[in-house]
Amino acid sequence: MYEATSPLVTTEWLATHLDAPDVRVVDASWYLPQMQRNAREEYEREHIPDAVFFDIDEIC
Repeated sequence: MYEATSPLVTTEWLATHLDAPDVRVVDASWYLPQMQRNAREEYEREHIPDAVFFDIDEIC
């Protein structure tokens, strides 16, 4: 089992470990209102397979 020392990994590491049962990908994209982008809509259009969306505004 891999013990992460950081919640951030390289794309190469993720590509080789994406199917590991102890790996969970979280898309926590967020944009300032003036950017006129919607992180949830972008997630729904395209995201890493099996990634979950985390909405910080919904949690606050």
